[in-house]
This record gives sequence, structure tokens and C-alpha cells, in this order.
Amino acid sequence: MELTSVRSFFRDREQYIGKEVVTGGWVRSIRASKTFGFIVVNDGTFFEPVQVVYSNVLENFDDVEKLNVGAAIIVTG
Repeated sequence: MELTSVRSFFRDREQYIGKEVVTGGWVRSIRASKTFGFIVVNDGTFFEPVQVVYSNVLENFDDVEKLNVGAAIIVTG
């Protein structure tokens, strides 16, 4: 599995539109509601983080909601 850097998302934005990508990094913040949430992820390659949106259709939704700031994650989407 090859991870795409956050820097690459910002520098080569057009290349990733409509494609599934895999990235990893550390949780900088997480906000959740009953059916969806947001995770801000930074991998240290760029000064701007990526925001990941997740919903309750995920098999591991309950586990994702329990993540803490500083947790290392890999995200596919």
C-alpha cells in the first residue's frame, strides 16, 4: 500500500479528483456527531492538514469515534 502525502494533495490537486487514495498521519482534531464526523490529519509534509469526513456507514464507525488527538491513522477514500 502506497501512502499519498498531504503535500501531494495540495500541490497536485487535479490529479486526485474522483480517485480513491490512501494517506496516513496523526489526528490533530476530531469532531463527531451521531451519524458523521470530521478528522483533521497531518503527516508532517505540509503546513496545511487534510480534513477527513466519515459517516456511520463504516464498519468501524464506533472505533473511529473513539480516536484521540495524536493517534496515528491510515485513511482510504
